[in-house]
Amino acid sequence: MIIANIPLVMFFSSGIFLPFVYNLKIVSVYQYVEERFGSIARLFVAIGFLATSTMLIGVMVLVPSLVIHALTGLGTTLISSIILVLAVIYTVMGGIKAVIWTDVSQMAVLWLGGVVVFFIVLTGIDMDITSGMRMLTDAGKLKALDFSFDWALNNGIWVSIIGYGIVHLQYFSSDQSQVQRLFTARSMKDVKYSFWFSGIMLNTQFFIFMTLGLLLYLYYDARQFDDANFVMVDFIVYHVPVGIFGVIIAAVFAASMAAIDSLLNSMTTVYVKDFHETWFTRIPGQTASLKVSRLVTLTFGAATAVFVYWMGDDPKSPFVALMGEYVSYLTGSMLGIFIMGMFSRSTNQLGVCTGFIVGIVVVVVADQMLNFDWGWKAPLGLLATCAVAAIVSRLTGGERRSVEQYTYQGQRAELIREDRIEKDGIYLLPGKFEKRSYVLLVFFLFQFGFLYWLAN
Repeated sequence: MIIANIPLVMFFSSGIFLPFVYNLKIVSVYQYVEERFGSIARLFVAIGFLATSTMLIGVMVLVPSLVIHALTGLGTTLISSIILVLAVIYTVMGGIKAVIWTDVSQMAVLWLGGVVVFFIVLTGIDMDITSGMRMLTDAGKLKALDFSFDWALNNGIWVSIIGYGIVHLQYFSSDQSQVQRLFTARSMKDVKYSFWFSGIMLNTQFFIFMTLGLLLYLYYDARQFDDANFVMVDFIVYHVPVGIFGVIIAAVFAASMAAIDSLLNSMTTVYVKDFHETWFTRIPGQTASLKVSRLVTLTFGAATAVFVYWMGDDPKSPFVALMGEYVSYLTGSMLGIFIMGMFSRSTNQLGVCTGFIVGIVVVVVADQMLNFDWGWKAPLGLLATCAVAAIVSRLTGGERRSVEQYTYQGQRAELIREDRIEKDGIYLLPGKFEKRSYVLLVFFLFQFGFLYWLAN
């Protein structure tokens, strides 16, 4: 249920946030924060991005390291180092172009591995479909929808739509690792089609692998494992033919590195544009050299290695939740800065910077004092940031500069005045939704309808 909200998020992101950012014609999404508020606010949100990205890469390196360690017996430190070195090398050598093309090839390997595992599992289940469905139903494996208002409930429908939804809204709308792909697109048409396609394919892929989990439950005849993270590991080690072993290892590597390289590249871009060229170049407007960019990528690779070793090699949470646990402390506050910048004309830099800090503190304190699922950290941080930013801005006189062109309403007014509402049948105007985009809403509702039907 963690990603069930993605079609809904993609719908709003592609119709509101991405056109807004695309029309700004910037290189780093955090440039917008400086133009709207000032350099200190840009510094805050850029640091937040670098921190969350380091955490994400750390988990993405840890996952295949633990899996390959179980499969081969190699040390996790050695495996983590190999993954990071490979990712850093081709990111340094090829930049965003290498990242995009290697992501394509890695995704192909991932799907090949998934198809192979699916085939082996299906041929190894010794029961018919009716018996299998009855077994899954009796075990409660098909009951994915829980409408109860329990704040501590993991994967409940409300935390899925609201909590995890805000996490993904920040990721797909204002995170450099995703928005950098927007800056490389030839047109808004390419951007929107890619988001519409991703909004359906991401969840389709996730549901396929969830189905694989159900099939493994049948394959093992309801056997209980101490750690659900290693069900697949056990299957690969003891039930996959030797000749297929290499394909599975390659798929594990591909799944991890497809995300690591993108984050490394975006972290380098953020440092170069939001730190180096802003704070450390002697000549205003001077761009950083290729040598600096490569050195920065190497540095972030090393920093990630330190984080991986600090985390250790015995995670107690499912891997997907583990990533959310780490980044959710900052996600709401980071999104809050963009929300206030886009939709509030009166919010100033002092307000958002104060709100950013208070939002993080509120989440940390609440996490220590209250019992609630990590998905609620993001909306809590968002609300605290926006509320404090609005109050402090009002008390300090509001925004005194002319910033209409950096607000949602201001950009809409300018595009309407210049008659630049659409191009090639695609809306450039934020807040206008193409009829084709409503497929995402249909798919979003279909998911829940299908899960409800399956459970009943």
